[in-house]
Amino acid sequence: MGLNLAVIAPFNVKCGVASYSRDLYDALVKLDVNVYIIKLPRFGIKTQEIIRNVAESIPIKEIDIIHIQHEYGLYQDKEADLYGILKRLGKPNITTMHAIGNYKIDSVVADYSDVVIVHNEFCKRLFAFPSVIIPHGCKLNETMPIDEAKKVFGVDSRIPVVGYCGFISEAKGLDTLIDAMVDVKNAGLLIGGGWHVGIDTNYIIRLKQKSFEVLQGRCQWLGYVPDERLKTVYSAMDFVCYPSRWATESGALLMALGYGKAVVANRLFPFVEKEKKGALVTFKGVKNLKRKIKRLLKDKDYRAKLEEGARNYCMENSWENVAKKHLDVYNHVLEKSK
Repeated sequence: MGLNLAVIAPFNVKCGVASYSRDLYDALVKLDVNVYIIKLPRFGIKTQEIIRNVAESIPIKEIDIIHIQHEYGLYQDKEADLYGILKRLGKPNITTMHAIGNYKIDSVVADYSDVVIVHNEFCKRLFAFPSVIIPHGCKLNETMPIDEAKKVFGVDSRIPVVGYCGFISEAKGLDTLIDAMVDVKNAGLLIGGGWHVGIDTNYIIRLKQKSFEVLQGRCQWLGYVPDERLKTVYSAMDFVCYPSRWATESGALLMALGYGKAVVANRLFPFVEKEKKGALVTFKGVKNLKRKIKRLLKDKDYRAKLEEGARNYCMENSWENVAKKHLDVYNHVLEKSK
């Protein structure tokens, strides 16, 4: 008889936490965990009534433990309402923090959670309360021949392609990548992604206009990339860049590693941790990024070494391994609660 788990998270929407929750759910089911999905609305104003309805929809007699997937925008300062109801339900609860840094909310989560899970050492240091590290899971994915993939987007196979794929906002730093590409004359830029809702934001429109002016025919925007097109998009990229200005973790970056791509990322603490493991290389500033791009385009052996490091990182942090670590935490909390 497997463990019975309720997971509170957004599902089946354009959202990184939703994608994470789906992959974790799939991996836990394979470990004989019975997962009850408690769907949290991703968009719109969260009222106390909505939060109460989410909490009260948990089949409390059927489950052993509750796992909350937390990101600040998901609950809109209604954490005290949610956790207050969950506490009265009498079941132990685990919280995964997908972002860290709001002390007021973090303290509420820490007070009410039996265990708080974070993704890396940086988050553990930033979170001012006890926590357990379980890395964000990765999945190795098959690719298609790069020439064939480039052809889909009308790109000559002889032209190297620098890529980005993920959500697009000012925090993602794509203007830095566009600036760096200006002097990389022999390469194209392929950008996949959009925002959670709608087609374009004002920021994305400004970025497109800038890229059309300074890269003149060398930049192609793909918009939001559905799951069935990810293989083609990543396969068309010689390597991938993530110039985020701020990050506690990046599911999009991990997906690039999962496709075995060499990755260059801004020198943020979570990415430096991966660089030390050989999974990627970091940069600092536009000039340094330009040099890193040129080296990756020129040095095939260097690129191949990073590709191998990417695959090794993904195997070490596969969803199967990550799910097993979650199961250890669940069992420990249940044993302690007895």
